[in-house]
Amino acid sequence: MESIIEIKRANLLKKSDYFLLLNYTVFSTLGIVSIFWDWQASIGPLIGTILILIIIRKVDIWSYIIWFIFGFISLSFFLSWIFNLSFGIFLLQTTCFTAVKPAISTFKEIGLHRTHIVFSLNSTEFTCLCPEDSDYKGYSMNPMGYKKRFKIADIIFVKRDRQNLVIALRECLIRPRELNTEDIDLILNFFQERMPHLTNTLELESVRQGEERIAWVKLTVIAIPAISAGLAIYFFADNGRNFYSTILAFVLAILLSVILLKITDKSHHHPKND
Repeated sequence: MESIIEIKRANLLKKSDYFLLLNYTVFSTLGIVSIFWDWQASIGPLIGTILILIIIRKVDIWSYIIWFIFGFISLSFFLSWIFNLSFGIFLLQTTCFTAVKPAISTFKEIGLHRTHIVFSLNSTEFTCLCPEDSDYKGYSMNPMGYKKRFKIADIIFVKRDRQNLVIALRECLIRPRELNTEDIDLILNFFQERMPHLTNTLELESVRQGEERIAWVKLTVIAIPAISAGLAIYFFADNGRNFYSTILAFVLAILLSVILLKITDKSHHHPKND
């Protein structure tokens, strides 16, 4: 279906491409150096790398990812046994060798001028870039990996929140990224003309209170048990050396999380007395 609104950004992935190129280059360099360090020990990992690249070229590994992982581990055990290599060293070398091809591909793509659709909307659905609050580091590395699709029918309201656009859905609240003031005006004008009831409902203050409560619940239910478990393991489990005490600390942390979740849930739903 043809988009009514389509917003694009040029070279959005350039920062992530440079980061990937740096990582691929480091691993590739380690792999190449390992060949000169001990070329006989590199024969097995090289064979494994060639087989992996052939499989990736012929098969969509994401459709058979579990079988691919199982086959890769089995192949690694087999080749490391044949060439009398450490399994860990074999995995490390194979990983370094497989980084050479994507390093070359990424280097070629960096110089290309590319545009990406960061927001699109038609009469039935819209797509946008919307990472979770805790995913901003991953978003900076691969923004297009956070492109998601939603139905227009699921929208509860659309509002401007300072310099951002807020779209409330039945299941979640999203803030589309990479939109400037003109883009937000364009989107809001669309909803004001076509679906004005979605722009005149709910105040953002109640939304912010809900978001603050979620953040507080995460802090209470996750952070407190995690810190408590860490301290218990350090002081009472000999810093993890005492196996049974360590397991007990983890179990108690899980129970504490459940109890805190129940308490926060009851406090939120408990009716206020006048």
